[in-house]
Amino acid sequence: MVTPALYALGVPMNIAVGTDLAHIVGKSLVSTFRHFRFGNVSLKIGLSMVPGTMLGVEIGARIMEHLKAQGAEAVDSTISLLYVILLGSLALFTFIESWRSRSALARESRAAHSPDGPALNHEVEDRVTADIAEWVETIRIPPMVSCRVAGVRQVSVWLVVLASIVTGLLAGLLGVGGGFLRMPTLVYVVGCPTHVAVGTDLFEIIISASYGTLTHALKGNVDLMMGLIMLVGATVGAQIGTFATRYVQGTEVRALFGLGILVAAMAVIAKTYLGMPGLAVALVMIMAAGMALTIVGYLVRGILLGRGAPEREEMAKRRDAAPPASQ
Repeated sequence: MVTPALYALGVPMNIAVGTDLAHIVGKSLVSTFRHFRFGNVSLKIGLSMVPGTMLGVEIGARIMEHLKAQGAEAVDSTISLLYVILLGSLALFTFIESWRSRSALARESRAAHSPDGPALNHEVEDRVTADIAEWVETIRIPPMVSCRVAGVRQVSVWLVVLASIVTGLLAGLLGVGGGFLRMPTLVYVVGCPTHVAVGTDLFEIIISASYGTLTHALKGNVDLMMGLIMLVGATVGAQIGTFATRYVQGTEVRALFGLGILVAAMAVIAKTYLGMPGLAVALVMIMAAGMALTIVGYLVRGILLGRGAPEREEMAKRRDAAPPASQ
């Protein structure tokens, strides 16, 4: 949401892209360290994506330079259109899938509490209804990679690299670290649990955002002072948000994610196509505050109810009982 917010506040789109990447670097370092302590980072999947990510970021940055050569209007209109299409489509998909997952969990819960119903087997705390990952596993193009932490039995390295190139390109072009597409890609395509996808995505963002900041800074697209000021608040928020993931179900994370990117798309529409920058700022600020309060609410609820600890212990037992596999 940061790039649309900066754009709504009057920052040129190319500066918003580069500065967002700069502030993302520090925020991701803090968040990744916390997620790694919670066991939410798959180093094998993350490192497999590094080469493709760097290539994609450079391609995206060069496209931005080509747009700059055509004028500020070309930059604003093109990037805004990409934001609206990508964020809107992804939000719709995430909403539908999250609703289907929550409905399935509710049906299982009702069946478990029915006198004649079967006993509910809580194997995982997450539920994903999309079966894309199962189809991806049938593509056997060597070399293959498996990861116990991510719950991935086997997936072609080439598919992981392809996904990293696409997300890296968007990081270099849109200034979002690639996370708004990489996180759902890890969930729906690679098959990672939501919490592992979030942690691994943040680890990968360190690479994409660092390289993106460097290449955009060399092209004059980074306001370093603005990025440092943003980093102060982001560091505090990242600590709270990372700790809150211990108490939030995957369906809740994805629903909140979808709502956030939908509002970001609406803010871009208000600024670029409706000529209402005030509405764009209001949308972003209200949504940011609402998401922050919701996350804090999840955290408080989890602490008060003691949620999360039994689930994590069960997950640890399953990992210990799983067949040996390299991380």
